[in-house]
Amino acid sequence: MLAVGFRDLTFAGVAERLSVGQATLYRHAANRDALVRMGLDLALRRIEWPDLEGSWRELLERWSLASWHAWEQYPGAVTEATRGVVPASMVELSDRIGLALVDRGFSPRNAVLAVDLVFDLAADSRRGVEAMAATLESQPASVRQAMEAEWATQHGSSEAAAQLRGEMVRAIREDPAAWFHGKLRIVLAGIDHELAPEHTHEEQR
Repeated sequence: MLAVGFRDLTFAGVAERLSVGQATLYRHAANRDALVRMGLDLALRRIEWPDLEGSWRELLERWSLASWHAWEQYPGAVTEATRGVVPASMVELSDRIGLALVDRGFSPRNAVLAVDLVFDLAADSRRGVEAMAATLESQPASVRQAMEAEWATQHGSSEAAAQLRGEMVRAIREDPAAWFHGKLRIVLAGIDHELAPEHTHEEQR
C-alpha cells in the first residue's frame, strides 16, 4: 500500500502491486477506507517517534515537528487522515502524548486541547504544503508559484500595504518546515498561557 501511495490508492493498484486478485484484497479490506486505514496504520508504525522526556513544551514541540515530517514522508496521507480515516496507531500516539501531559500536571481536558492544537496545526500545515505544490489547470505553474505572482504583482494602496504584500511574498517563499515551526512556537506560548499548570510557567521560561 505504501509503495502505491495514498494519492493513487485503489484496490486495483494495490492488487497489481501485490500480484494478487482484487477478490483476495477484499478479504482483508471491505472498502477503500479500510484499505487507507491499513496503510495509515502501517505508515505511522514505521515512523521513529521521539521519546517522552523533558518539559511538556519540549515534548509537544518535538512530537509536533515529528508529526509534520511523518506526513511529509507519505504524500496524501494527511488528507486521508483529516477526512476521518483514523487508524488505531493514531489513537495510541494521541494517548501516549496526552498521558505524558497529564503526568506533567495538565488536566485531562487541557491535555486533549493541547494535543489537538499542535497536531491539527501540523496536519493543516502539511495539507497546505501539498495543495500549494499542485499544478493549476489553467496554467503550467504550481499553486505556490501562482500565489507568489499574484501577491508580487498587485500594488498596495499605501506604503504599509506594499510592505504587507512583500512580507506575504516572503512567507510564500519561506521553507514550509521553518514557517510551520514559527507558528508552532506561537501556539505553544498560547498553551503555556491558557492550558499549562500554573507551576510550569516559570519552568518553561
